Amino acid sequence: MSRKLESIDIEVNEKKGVANPTWEVIIPGKRSIGVIEQVEERYRAVSSKNKHSLYSKTLESAINELLSYFTLHEK
Repeated sequence: MSRKLESIDIEVNEKKGVANPTWEVIIPGKRSIGVIEQVEERYRAVSSKNKHSLYSKTLESAINELLSYFTLHEK
């Protein structure tokens, strides 16, 4: 059984005033999907609902991993 493809509009906002470079991924007007933090040479994405951690080598892949996790487990 497959899911119908749908487009999700997101915003990626950089957080200021934190020790490590950090971005918040949100659905505008609805809720936060998660936070991505650069730790050494990797990016750690943490989902907002379950606090599940995902690791990636690039910011773009971290965003994609977080969106995939959101559509499969939290939506």
